[in-house]
Amino acid sequence: MKIPRLIALFVALIATPYASAARDSDHARPAGPIGWLNLQSGARGLSLAEHDTKRTVRQIPRGEVVPVFQTKEKRGVELARVRSLNLAKGKAEMGWLEIKPADLEPLNTYPPDSELLRSLGGTYLDDVTAAHTDIARFLVRPAHGPPVLLCYVLTAALSMAELVIFTPSQRKVPPGDSINITLTDMQSGIISLELRKLLGDESDCVITKETFRNQAQMDGTNMVIRTVADGRFRVLWQAPIEFRNFSQYNSKIQILQPPERNVGAPGTRATGEVTFRPNGGKEEPVWSGKVDFFVIGREKPFDSVQFEKACPWTGTEFAPLQ
Repeated sequence: MKIPRLIALFVALIATPYASAARDSDHARPAGPIGWLNLQSGARGLSLAEHDTKRTVRQIPRGEVVPVFQTKEKRGVELARVRSLNLAKGKAEMGWLEIKPADLEPLNTYPPDSELLRSLGGTYLDDVTAAHTDIARFLVRPAHGPPVLLCYVLTAALSMAELVIFTPSQRKVPPGDSINITLTDMQSGIISLELRKLLGDESDCVITKETFRNQAQMDGTNMVIRTVADGRFRVLWQAPIEFRNFSQYNSKIQILQPPERNVGAPGTRATGEVTFRPNGGKEEPVWSGKVDFFVIGREKPFDSVQFEKACPWTGTEFAPLQ
């Protein structure tokens, strides 16, 4: 209901220390954007100012569309000040990155956040909720039809988020298929999102890392590969890059074959990574990592197994991990 959500939002805002509001110009929210930067050519480093005046660099992935608030030239290099939602931290960040003049797009190229939130309706129609909602935008090219606007809509104070497809139609952007994400202290939702061309054509695959929690001692992070077809999400592949299952233990250690069958087994902890390897003009996901086996009363693993598995494109999906 709207009233409990608003109460939770006000409590969260009051609990935020007042001192955190005193930020330098790199952290402050400016009056409004002057245009857009579409990162279709590839990822770029966003230079961020820390509170101790040091700067860090975070990569903004290919395909993200970020608002531009200011441009300047420094030592012959064109720079833009942009705002980007850091999914891993759950907050928007202001910083500078290098641009080319041709990268900039007019302000009317994409709808403002306020228009997207109005089209979503519901809780987002409340002014206070809307003011504390951040949006990460990605321009996704399906296999057929015009590009769609994929948005990760995050209201951290209310512990809610959505991944929404907006399909432009007659100068409007009605919302289409969406994925609702509930956030908790132990579950951060989508912590990264990038676009890759994996299918040998010009279409984009949406690659996300998504946290999950099934029980008190069963949790982890999945990597999920999706496409957008006919305005809807379609899952092509999913595999855990972390999976801890200490909700129960086997009475006797049993290592299954092939090794990937052990991921998620009782009393195991799986850790790994996914890389992408060229294969016949396309790229395929390769899962590599380790599964540790535990027994009750012992902190360190009793045994472990390492493996690597390539998951080639079958024509309809990438071969499953298990």
